[in-house]
Amino acid sequence: EQGPNSCCPLYPTHDDDLVKICYFPQISVTLVYSASRANNANMSNPSSNLSGKTALVTGATSGIGLETAKSLALQGATVILGVRNLDAARQFVESTRKEYPSAQFVVPKQPLDLMSQDSVRKFAEEVNKSNKELNILVNNAGVSYMKKYFTSDNVGGIAQTNYLGPYTLTRLLEKKLVSSKARVVTVASITHRTARIKDPKAFLTDWRSGFYEHSKLANVLFAYELQRRLGLHGLTSCVADPGGVRSNIFNSSPLLSKGMYKKVIDMCYSPPYDGAQSIIYAATVPWEKDRAVIDGTPVSPAQDLRYYSRGLFNHPIITRLDGVRGKDVGTAQNACGIVWSLTALSCSLVDWPARSLSGGWLFSSTSCNRSSTESYNEDLAHKLWDVSAETAGLPTNPVV
Repeated sequence: EQGPNSCCPLYPTHDDDLVKICYFPQISVTLVYSASRANNANMSNPSSNLSGKTALVTGATSGIGLETAKSLALQGATVILGVRNLDAARQFVESTRKEYPSAQFVVPKQPLDLMSQDSVRKFAEEVNKSNKELNILVNNAGVSYMKKYFTSDNVGGIAQTNYLGPYTLTRLLEKKLVSSKARVVTVASITHRTARIKDPKAFLTDWRSGFYEHSKLANVLFAYELQRRLGLHGLTSCVADPGGVRSNIFNSSPLLSKGMYKKVIDMCYSPPYDGAQSIIYAATVPWEKDRAVIDGTPVSPAQDLRYYSRGLFNHPIITRLDGVRGKDVGTAQNACGIVWSLTALSCSLVDWPARSLSGGWLFSSTSCNRSSTESYNEDLAHKLWDVSAETAGLPTNPVV
């Protein structure tokens, strides 16, 4: 995404009507990073036997959702396609089965439009009627750019699609998920590290407060709170960061969908099959493999909060500093935010080219990493959960 004066976008900012892009000067940086931590090309896509398992992937007809659904099916899972466009889902199934006849997919009768709570409820009702277990749920579908829009519940369109819709879907399926001891993977973004949610209610109902980066922070808060509340019941919940991916998430941006910006995205960002690797890993890795240990004792499920990222998105500066900046955070944090922003920009432009040119030897491993400081705020996560339940008309306590 390169523009005049060698400028590149790092993460989206917004006005009242249309998401805009914030730019930082492009810098030439020689990144010194431990290849020993990121040179295993096989770790990001473990070979799992998912025969007899059922997975549900939202947004599964394009981009990283499509690649995730295909990979899970090729590992033996029956994959339910949670999508708005059922015709596109059928076309995807037909084309995939031509190449992989044994791949098993389910195209539901009900479409899943995360912008509509009614659609979410009807879709969840259909899934719940099945007597099969639901072993994997991947909350992948989302949007980055859209014109100002509010639902009938006065929820901003981005917050609804990226957060409240997946929250509602997961809550409506929670009984089936718990009984199946399922893995729930929520797809987030590096941009969550630049966000804050001061008021959960405002996040849902105020247009500016519900922009993309804030919705991604809400995703992480929700995934962690789900693990705190249902981890003791056998459900495992985690977050996956796909990195910089050249997917259709940029298509609705009048700036990034054409010209020099699009050329830089196409050249420097990874293709969807590569971006899906951290999600596939998070969905299939044995939970005990990455379990944290304190003083020789495995942490409790409520403390086992996992954020999976890959390659240069595991860079220590990205994972140990926060990218939050603003008038109310102080000089030191603003300085950290600038360092973080320049590092994140450089890593996003180098990650895929380095991995591709090295044949996967560099920056290919997926691992657990620290998410933003704000994402571990238990009080905020609790309040966001409760406000979301009230807005969605759901009980506060999980139904297990």
